Amino acid sequence: MISAGSKKSGGLILKLALVACSATLAGVGCVADVGDEGVEEVGTNQMSWEEFRASVFQEEESGVFIVNGDEMIADVKLLREFYEQHVRDGALIVHRVGSADAKWNDTQKLNITYCVSTTFNGNYNAVVAAMNSATTAWENVANVNFVHSSNLDSNCTASQSGVVFDVRPVNVGGQYLARAFFPNDARSARNVLIDNTAFGSSGDPSLTGILRHELGHTLGFRHEHTRPESGTCFEDNNWRALTTYDQSSVMHYPQCNGISSWALNISTKDAQGAAALYGAPGGGGSGGSGGSGGGATTENLTGSVAAGVFSHLGYADVKPGTAFTASMTGTGDPDLYVRWTSQPTTTAYTCRPYLSGATESCNLTVPAGITKAYVSVRGYSAGTYNLNVTYTAP
Repeated sequence: MISAGSKKSGGLILKLALVACSATLAGVGCVADVGDEGVEEVGTNQMSWEEFRASVFQEEESGVFIVNGDEMIADVKLLREFYEQHVRDGALIVHRVGSADAKWNDTQKLNITYCVSTTFNGNYNAVVAAMNSATTAWENVANVNFVHSSNLDSNCTASQSGVVFDVRPVNVGGQYLARAFFPNDARSARNVLIDNTAFGSSGDPSLTGILRHELGHTLGFRHEHTRPESGTCFEDNNWRALTTYDQSSVMHYPQCNGISSWALNISTKDAQGAAALYGAPGGGGSGGSGGSGGGATTENLTGSVAAGVFSHLGYADVKPGTAFTASMTGTGDPDLYVRWTSQPTTTAYTCRPYLSGATESCNLTVPAGITKAYVSVRGYSAGTYNLNVTYTAP
């Protein structure tokens, strides 16, 4: 996200998804976004949860929380976890047990659909043009494909199921210029929101530059300045390096010892990192997974779970390079967990959306060398679950 108060640009490191997944015996998807720490370095603040909660900006319409000036946390449970991991004791290091890359799978990366709301009114054509330019910039350096579903622009909302994400106007009083999401977020949180303050400037950052940065987040890329080489603006350690440190990255804040201009252009290392994750533009692999497999299998699991208790549902034999998805509904507040190779725990998992209520999902690509996916449900509070898991067996 680009903060209105402190302009931002960045470099290429990959966000690692910390997610909870409720699963049936077959597949799991990840829906959670643990956002970044603040732009200021963390000291020992001893801020209470109540004080922290009151200080965090919450979007009125969506209910999501904004941290770091520009990054989104989807649910109060995730915000509480963020507080306990990053804020309560002023911690500088985050425990990353069971984390996984937040990226689009090999099918979805070639069909990342979006709509642009006509409620931009007089700014609508400018947003369409800027999105076209910004998506083209990423398509020119990686094997990804953004598709503007213009037929849905007149009904472009957070609940529009015909697209991967929506682009809409927002008026947050200059809290940020724009904000986006990461691939592991739930559909309702997959929005690119543009504040009124992003329009009207004839200089940099331009709307196209802002959107190049935001679309970097939608592909899974974190702020470059969270690396120790930056020397300032630490956020957290939930990332994996794709390239060496890059001060000129589109994902690096200039005020955090960056050297890029406010044009927010994709750097040479940005291009290298994007290709390493998604493959070279126009074709090629995506960093190690392979194989398309035969027909997919869908299993349905139902049951109940008590508060604080795991229901371990077993494992599915899976094929590397294929999609693995889990979608849960139910009652109460069960949490979905998925983990490659071994049984999930509260601190070791691949996907754990950790949302309030029973509706959670995980959408994963099976990595190279992985042959088993374990699925569990744990009660945050007592509840029931109905879980559909889709996967491809070897």
